[in-house]
Amino acid sequence: MGVRGIAWLLFLGYLLAAAIQDFREKQVKIWVFVLFGFLGLITAGKNLGWQEHLKSSCLGLGLLGLGKVSRWEIGAGDGLFFLISGYLLSFWENMMMLCGGVMLCGLYAMIRFVWHRMHRGNRIGKENVPFLPFVAVWGVCVTAVQFFP
Repeated sequence: MGVRGIAWLLFLGYLLAAAIQDFREKQVKIWVFVLFGFLGLITAGKNLGWQEHLKSSCLGLGLLGLGKVSRWEIGAGDGLFFLISGYLLSFWENMMMLCGGVMLCGLYAMIRFVWHRMHRGNRIGKENVPFLPFVAVWGVCVTAVQFFP
């Protein structure tokens, strides 16, 4: 297994730890970001090169900026997650994780809205949905393809 394989396995561990906490508590503890950020920095130089990782981490910075503008409708944990995952994945891999998570989360929200509307006849209102579990579903599938093409 090469450096890319190790980076993907590290990303999978990070993804599952963050997603489980996000699902249970609707937040991710800071130690997860610190631990995997440190491990990601160690492997980043050997993995793809610093320029690629800086570019990839900008996705997280962008999400943090959007969170600030939207008064944290997008959680800071989601931005921090993609900031740290930028140390492990290339820009396009990180973008694929973000887009896949948004697609699955949007599908869930749409189905939930329609079901609620049909069975209860009223609007669902504003609800917070943890985002990282949807990224985890997508990420596990993508990681499996990396190892079992």
